[in-house]
Amino acid sequence: MKKIYLKILVTILIIIGSFSVSFANEDENADYNETKKSIDSYIDNQLEKIDLQEIQKHIKESSIIHDIDLRVFIKDLIKGDRNILDLFDKENIKILLFDELKGNIKISMIILVLALLSSLLKSLDNSFSSNAVSQITTYIVFITMVSFTLIGFKDVLEICNNTINSTIGIMQVIMPILIAFLALMGCPITSAVLNPIFIGGVAFINVIFKQFIFVSISVGFAILVVNNISKNIKLKKLSSFIKQINLVCIGAMFTIYLGLVSIQGLYVTSIDNFTVKTAKFAIGNFIPVVGGFVSDSVDILLSSSQLIKGVFGGIGLIILVGICIVPIIKILSIILVYKVSAIAVEPIGEDNISSFLNEVANLMMILLACIIAITIMFFVTVAILTSISVVSGG
Repeated sequence: MKKIYLKILVTILIIIGSFSVSFANEDENADYNETKKSIDSYIDNQLEKIDLQEIQKHIKESSIIHDIDLRVFIKDLIKGDRNILDLFDKENIKILLFDELKGNIKISMIILVLALLSSLLKSLDNSFSSNAVSQITTYIVFITMVSFTLIGFKDVLEICNNTINSTIGIMQVIMPILIAFLALMGCPITSAVLNPIFIGGVAFINVIFKQFIFVSISVGFAILVVNNISKNIKLKKLSSFIKQINLVCIGAMFTIYLGLVSIQGLYVTSIDNFTVKTAKFAIGNFIPVVGGFVSDSVDILLSSSQLIKGVFGGIGLIILVGICIVPIIKILSIILVYKVSAIAVEPIGEDNISSFLNEVANLMMILLACIIAITIMFFVTVAILTSISVVSGG
């Protein structure tokens, strides 16, 4: 009889325990769902306050980024339904590569024909009664070559100018958003210090590249024409000096800007980190009963802001790469055509033609270095702003 009572008692305890667990699970699920709804509502409210028209405009202008509804894409990205690399249009990248190669092959063929014509006229030099006639025909061929080369050089210069305008444009849109979220996350000192540095840095880069580097490279192109049009005029050292000045200028700007941004980002952020952690500790320990709850709520809000900032930072990086990858492909294809043409012309044409094509390609490589340097500088800037966080790891 005692055993029967014992079994009944154990059964009752098990039933009561299971009900308690189920009620506890229901309470936990209810709390989780309520918290999730609050976070989703907070994120939606923050997204609605952000003007995405300018970012949407840059997306439409890029030929390798899908034209999408950015607000919907961001929400899907936060939920985990989309990947940030889905912004890239991979098919358009392939089409662009083939189109650029096809277009530049025509230029290469024209250059080779002109080089062959120059070689033919040179071989017929003895047939002319005067060397002046031979020199005039050689000048005509060289000037024709310069005209075709000038078109390519002008295209590269225009591509670089438009690319810098686009990259500066997207930075002027993305940076205020990221800096605003820094302040919202509890980093007022960081946002106040970095804002003038980034804005001033972007403006300074714009002036240096457009007003100095591009102008000096254009002067360098003119010097190359004069240097190669006649053997009596020698300006090779001056041309080399201009190229070295430009390379040193790009390297110095690259080093100073990244060094300044990195140092400022490191030491200023530590002040905000200390301030936020101190405030959370004070709330959690000195406010009775609800202190811990309030501290956790603050952490959740900071994490939500960090999530939105991370998404915008990632999208900014993708758009930045999307803006720069097309010009880089175009300039690389033009440089490749000029380099190959210089190699092909050297055995059959005049030395000055081969040297001119090679030197022009080297000038274009400096312009390419400008775009790559700006892309890296702005990429690192966005990455630093995105990575700054005061949210505790645990």
